[in-house]
Amino acid sequence: MRAHRVLAALAILAICGAASGRTLTVCPAESRQQDCEFRGDRAIQAAVDAAANGDEIRIRAGRYAPEAHRDVRFEEITVRAYVLVDGKDLAIVGEPGAVLDGTTKLPTTAIAVHRANVRIADLEITGFRYAVQEDDTYEGHGIFVIDGTARIDGVTIRKFQKMGLTGRGRSLIDASRLQILDGHVGIWLRESSYLRLRDSTIRGNDSSAIAAYVNAAAHLFDCVIEGNLDDGLYTDHQATMYVTGSRILRNKPIGLNAVGQSRIRVEHSALRENAQDTGSKDGGRVLIGPGVERAAGAPARTE
Repeated sequence: MRAHRVLAALAILAICGAASGRTLTVCPAESRQQDCEFRGDRAIQAAVDAAANGDEIRIRAGRYAPEAHRDVRFEEITVRAYVLVDGKDLAIVGEPGAVLDGTTKLPTTAIAVHRANVRIADLEITGFRYAVQEDDTYEGHGIFVIDGTARIDGVTIRKFQKMGLTGRGRSLIDASRLQILDGHVGIWLRESSYLRLRDSTIRGNDSSAIAAYVNAAAHLFDCVIEGNLDDGLYTDHQATMYVTGSRILRNKPIGLNAVGQSRIRVEHSALRENAQDTGSKDGGRVLIGPGVERAAGAPARTE
């Protein structure tokens, strides 16, 4: 699992996080609250632009729709973001009922984090969609991290048309209490991105729950991966995943699928009611460690 790289990533995640600073308050246009510094559908980006390192953007209850966008380039693609955090260290925190709603107005990706260190907490992100299904402009994603560090806690991402959470380049993502529901690909990792996922659920997506490529790595702790339709966990190239304390349930066609030189190791978890629990080809390996519960009749294998 390239232990030295993973340990370094964990150390960076342990010390990263927005420092204490000002709180900038965002409200819907119709709000009558007097302490709102920014109002309306463009208010979140305006608050990000005004924020200094260490500030927190507090999003009041209400629905915010993408009335404008910011573009950021990465290799051959352009991520078209409703909210772009570029090169800053800050927090975006929702109050109960704060929703980023992509079902109306412009097709965009909800939040892009580019070479920044951002904490995102207590938000619902729903309905983000694309204008064109296959092109180099990336819309329809939830949170898209490029060469950045993101701490995500208590966020729900649902009914998105592309990827719920993405890590590209040398991104580090620490996510807990994350729900990714009823979209396309739950989590997409490439290059050397690293994900630590805890106490989270990825359910009902029409592609993979988590797909990792190239040299990406993911650690899953106490998660539920359920009812996804193009594999539960998928690795390719030299990507790796380690899974513990989790439930891999009712995924199709394969619960754990390793391709190329990639590896998936699962311990102290449950594999149940998947169309096929494990699969591999072209040198990929799924390693079943101790404490894995499987349905009666499924081959029990420890490596």
